[in-house]
Amino acid sequence: MEMVGAPVIRVLVPRALPTLLDYSVATPLPVGSWVRIPVGKAGTVGVVVETLASSPFGTLKRAEPLPEVPPLAPPTLAFYRWVARYNLAPPGEGLRAALLRGTVPSLPKRAGKPKALKPQPPVTLHAEQAAAVAAVQASPGFKAWLLDGVTGSGKTEVYIELLRRVLAQGGQALLLVPEIALTPQLLQRVGGALADVALPTANHQPPTVNPVLAWHSGVAEGARKAAWWQVAQSGPAVVVGARSALFLPFQRLQLVLVDEEHDPSYKQAEGFRYHGRDSAVQLAHLWGVPCVLGSATPSLETFQHAQTGKYGRLGLTARHGSAGHAPIALIDLKAAKPAKGQYLSAPLKEVLAATLAKGEQALLFLNRRGNAPLLVCRACGTRRGCPRCSTTLVVHGDRLQCHCCGFTEHYPDECPSCGDTDLAAYGPGTRKVVAEVQTAFPQARVAVADSDALTTAPQVAALVASVAAREVDILVGTQMVVKGHHFPYLTCVGVVDGDMGLAQGEARSAERCFQQLYQVAGRAGRAERPGQVLIQTHDPTHPLFAALVNHQRDTFYQAELAARQAWADSPFGRSIQLQLSGKHEPTVQAAAAALARGFPRPAGVRLLGPAPAPVVKVRDTYRYRLLVKAPNAFGPLQPLVQAWVEATPLPKTVDLMVEVEPL
Repeated sequence: MEMVGAPVIRVLVPRALPTLLDYSVATPLPVGSWVRIPVGKAGTVGVVVETLASSPFGTLKRAEPLPEVPPLAPPTLAFYRWVARYNLAPPGEGLRAALLRGTVPSLPKRAGKPKALKPQPPVTLHAEQAAAVAAVQASPGFKAWLLDGVTGSGKTEVYIELLRRVLAQGGQALLLVPEIALTPQLLQRVGGALADVALPTANHQPPTVNPVLAWHSGVAEGARKAAWWQVAQSGPAVVVGARSALFLPFQRLQLVLVDEEHDPSYKQAEGFRYHGRDSAVQLAHLWGVPCVLGSATPSLETFQHAQTGKYGRLGLTARHGSAGHAPIALIDLKAAKPAKGQYLSAPLKEVLAATLAKGEQALLFLNRRGNAPLLVCRACGTRRGCPRCSTTLVVHGDRLQCHCCGFTEHYPDECPSCGDTDLAAYGPGTRKVVAEVQTAFPQARVAVADSDALTTAPQVAALVASVAAREVDILVGTQMVVKGHHFPYLTCVGVVDGDMGLAQGEARSAERCFQQLYQVAGRAGRAERPGQVLIQTHDPTHPLFAALVNHQRDTFYQAELAARQAWADSPFGRSIQLQLSGKHEPTVQAAAAALARGFPRPAGVRLLGPAPAPVVKVRDTYRYRLLVKAPNAFGPLQPLVQAWVEATPLPKTVDLMVEVEPL
């Protein structure tokens, strides 16, 4: 308990608590210090955010200092607090994301021998790459940059040169990637390129320290602990990681890089919701360091910021070496219909055959795993649905699986509704395409890249190595193969269903479809051998395809921006989504309606809904949504939404999730 006259500290607690907590301490502690604190009947760690002369809460529990843990740097602590406040989350959520298993990881007893990375020969930057590096280096303090480089233009070489300069100074840098599948290849490349950097002796780092660190959920716990402490103890570090790497306790951060900044995977969709790219920009701002956002197909938000001058623009307009853009051709499926039960047209098969005859490789892209998305009874028309979700089950060989909740069941012998045995699987999935390819090209070595086949980073790395070694002739894959991979002998890309991304019925569907198809087209002909891209579509006159074929990205972007501006959608407006969920649908509906009635409706702000979520039931939980929208001129929506929610009581059986700038 509190001693009379004992110093008082206010502590950031990594729990879902609505406020900070006050504690007494034996001696004053500076802001950023780690402490061990009792919370309820349990204990946890926390960070001092303020020292007080007294507390309004009377008798206080005692906090014990953790002197062995380096205090948080002020910008890091400011980031933890900002990311929770901006996303309308409990104040401790940013700190909670910084911990391992809810606490400070134990200090490794001794550093293990770092994994040897094969040194890479130095790369001579071409003129545009050198200019990009020079521009970033010449701009002191914070500035956000769009590294706008076509696929294969050498964005990674720019990253490496910037990282080299940070590491030579003993500083710390963060390189974010959208998916852990990209980490092994990039880590090897970056680590090898930086292997010859001499670290400053002033840091007194032991020779066993590897300054290039991986950080994502697939990294072993021991390696994550070692990386956490290396960063916390101000060690020189280049962290290559997924969005969670934002929350490492950086002490000397000098550079933030975001690769494939447009990728929707940067949006955390479960639990504590935040956008990794936007958070990275704010992290760099708080540290006063450059933030480089790299992409061949930037998000419309980043593209617009670069157009208006809010962000700087660094252009890489040509592919590296002698490679040129692969020509893109459309296959009209209305005229070139595949055979019944098949999904590859004759023109596409002809090009595949010619590619194989030349000893080159091909990629078939279809962003849907499994065998077929739909199992239908031909007698009564019943679609086999998930008993826990309002979705149909996807056929995966001899079983059916829900892609929302993971529910599985055996392939049925008869229809559960009418008992008829005439069941048919409709639509393509990666496995059905693989089977068709193996029938058409029995001598070809075929591999599949989807989340069913590749569940770990080592599996992804093994497949990438196999393709690079020319042990695969035809690769069939989902979005896992779209980004970041470089295969010199891959010259043919075929898109099985170019229309799939356009059928999603939301504001960003055309943007995402364009980005995905542009990126997958960029896998073809990245070295000396010329490439070609074929896109199968039922709607070849769609403006999106014209922009792809003619390489008119900016024209397409300007049209999309005009539509966004007309509706005050991002980047011309702000939005916050509220999702109510519960087990009893009428209760959820009533709560959503009550929340809508209490909306204050200030001038210029619109409330849409309530309406059922696109998938209204997931895991036996019903979900209804409201969307608050306003033009940028209104200012931040967070204070309005927070006051509105706090003034509206909800049933205890209904949960509320708030998401800022939902995708």
